[in-house]
Amino acid sequence: MRPAAPFFALLLCLAAAPSLHAALEKELGQALAYLRVTDAVADKALVVDTIDRRPALVLDLRSLLVADGLADAIRVALAKPPAAHAVRIVLLNSTTAPALVAAITDSLPSVISIGPRSPAIAPDIAVAISDEEDRRALAALATGTPVEKLISDPHDKPRYDEARLVQDHANGITPPDSALPADADDDSVSPEPPAEKKPAEADKKTAPAPAIDLVLERAVQLHRSLLTLKKL
Repeated sequence: MRPAAPFFALLLCLAAAPSLHAALEKELGQALAYLRVTDAVADKALVVDTIDRRPALVLDLRSLLVADGLADAIRVALAKPPAAHAVRIVLLNSTTAPALVAAITDSLPSVISIGPRSPAIAPDIAVAISDEEDRRALAALATGTPVEKLISDPHDKPRYDEARLVQDHANGITPPDSALPADADDDSVSPEPPAEKKPAEADKKTAPAPAIDLVLERAVQLHRSLLTLKKL
């Protein structure tokens, strides 16, 4: 009879490995909750319950391909009068199911959507990153990378322009395209050009930069901005 130890070791490894089909719940600090939805059917009850319980919430629907009734459930949950000083931030991308995109972007003044700049979704706040960068960040999440490591600056500086955008959005004011925040204007001082590499340095292979979830990072920045402005 073969020893059972390797079999049990394999079971332990599988149990410890992150599931690609399990919703991810996380605390982002300062009462901000994060929920990454991966299964429109299995996660529906959890999504509705979380929306009801957490006034400050980042709901991540990026790359959720199938709606399966989730769109209607989210629309109903988010249409309820929010608690005082609530903020609901929903993350979308170009591969989010169209029904979900419509549920978020149509007539929900208490919700602000954030996603990569794309005509397919037209989020309230567009982040100038490629689909590949967004997919890379999501892949890192799916394989167990801690959320904290995917946000480059945990002490995000306030973004007053986006806070004003949220306030106008809640009041039914649609800003012109020029009012959407640009990603290149965060720093008034232009970065210095990189120093010229020496031949020996140029020959060295550099490791790929770690994945940074710029869309999620922007959501955290927005929440911190609203706290700074005492809107929450």
